[in-house]
Amino acid sequence: MSENGDPNEMAEDVNELLLSAAMDGSVEGVNAALEAGADIDFDQLDDWNPGDDTTLPPSTALLIACQKGHVDVVKLLLHKGASLVKRSMGASAPLHAAASNGWTEIVDLLVQHGATVDIQDGFYDTPIIGACRYKHVDTVRRLIELGARPDLTNGHVGQKWWREVENYDSVEESVKLLQEARKTKLLRCCNPKCGKPGYRKTLKLCGRCKLTRYCSRDCQIQHWSVGHKKCCGHDVYCYDEDDRFENMALSMTDHVRKYGPESLLRSLASLAAHSV
Repeated sequence: MSENGDPNEMAEDVNELLLSAAMDGSVEGVNAALEAGADIDFDQLDDWNPGDDTTLPPSTALLIACQKGHVDVVKLLLHKGASLVKRSMGASAPLHAAASNGWTEIVDLLVQHGATVDIQDGFYDTPIIGACRYKHVDTVRRLIELGARPDLTNGHVGQKWWREVENYDSVEESVKLLQEARKTKLLRCCNPKCGKPGYRKTLKLCGRCKLTRYCSRDCQIQHWSVGHKKCCGHDVYCYDEDDRFENMALSMTDHVRKYGPESLLRSLASLAAHSV
């Protein structure tokens, strides 16, 4: 804790303890930090300025745990109400982090708690694209079972990657799963307790996010109650709603004026090295 007793520094200390514990996979450490008053959705990027310490990733404890595969930490943070939609520096959500790293159990946990299976990052790519790109076959299969659309390859990474794989003589198993799912023209109910297959015209879109589909009103109500209510409307990354990057740009300009461009480059390199 802060030696001078400054409450702002003390809060910063427990928040950093939370991120460090999440990084290490320490359930006890995460719990202790939360009990000491840590902000469960603390993110260093919110108030980052060039020259600040960057020994921890600029993302939330949940996103860090999802990236590292710490299942028990993820369970604890979800139980305590951690945000499923707060994003990393690269605009990835926790589900993107889990899917890209092949943590199928965590993917399932997040969706069971209401995460939108087709949530888009800053490049409009969905979690299944990351899982497929990094050849996580089991994760791709589970995402399809949970209702992920196999045809959403129009994001920046998805378009480029899909053009490449379509020209290959042989493709990876994860790509075959997407291709087979596309051929059936079937989608699934996005209520993870259901997952009933159906054609697009028979499944009803969520009127708010336009990304989740349900086979019945009951499935929509159930999914809404377990957590989709908190995620709905935050599924497509919107730069207009997040001024963090504008603030960062202003602080970078000021930093260059005071300390020069080399200092800024060092700070950005350090930040990127710890990004999720």
